[in-house]
Amino acid sequence: MTARITPLDPARAEGKAKELLAAVQSKLGKTPKIMRALAQSPAVLEGYLNLSGALSKGTLGAKLGEQLALTIGEANDCEYCLAAHTAIGGMVGLPADEVNAARQAESADSGAAAALQFANAIVR
Repeated sequence: MTARITPLDPARAEGKAKELLAAVQSKLGKTPKIMRALAQSPAVLEGYLNLSGALSKGTLGAKLGEQLALTIGEANDCEYCLAAHTAIGGMVGLPADEVNAARQAESADSGAAAALQFANAIVR
């Protein structure tokens, strides 16, 4: 598949895009392709990062947020989302068995399982 938006090379970025991509690199240890594509419009990348930051302060918690992202990524058959959220899930402490279970909208925790099944039903 050909990209519709060419990801910006962080080494060639300037101004606000360079600043935002450097912050992503610092936080994640890499600069995901989606962030580099969003950086073609620094306002879009900044908005995305601000929204992600605001959502990360919600009451769900980082682990459940990543479990939800994995459930939704699986339902949407999005390989990129699954790869990204598997990695981020590991960063927030999700063991491999919980990552795999979340992809199937399952969890040993009954509350998390209910949230994952609800999200899966909405997406499908």
